[in-house]
Amino acid sequence: MRFILLLLVFLAGPALAEQINLLPPGSQVELRAYGLGLIPLDGKFTRFHGWMRYDPANPDACQVVLEIEAASLVMSEEAIRDEIIGPEFMDVSRFPDLTFHGNCQGDAVAGSLLLHGQTLPFSLDLTRSALTITATGHLRRADWGITARPFTAGPTIRIRVEIPNPGNGPHT
Repeated sequence: MRFILLLLVFLAGPALAEQINLLPPGSQVELRAYGLGLIPLDGKFTRFHGWMRYDPANPDACQVVLEIEAASLVMSEEAIRDEIIGPEFMDVSRFPDLTFHGNCQGDAVAGSLLLHGQTLPFSLDLTRSALTITATGHLRRADWGITARPFTAGPTIRIRVEIPNPGNGPHT
């Protein structure tokens, strides 16, 4: 009898979880590099996919998987974009994807980021509005072996992901 109860609880658990697919245009993944360490250089990835699973009864807990095609980066300055995806920085010919796996923990998402051939711990801070959830994190380029032009390219890159707030109805 105890086994049957445990089995029912186990089978019912996933049914409580809902899922949001993370796809453009409903979701956004942005990058900000810092020229000379100060001047913001903004870009947006146009090809990515993933999901966020959550329990509506516990919105502070979730699981997130996001895979980004690094070469899909678009920026207003083509020359800067080419430099960022080129061999001295993201090196998309050798490392075509960025992948994040994480779990929400209150106002943060903690997990791991695969970038430039290395997987390291990476956390993003969460902010919520009625319409969106925004996750923002800063990574030190050198931690991932991206060390070219430390002065002119700045030491950090900001990653920002914006998704629909699941509290506002169905999402695909």
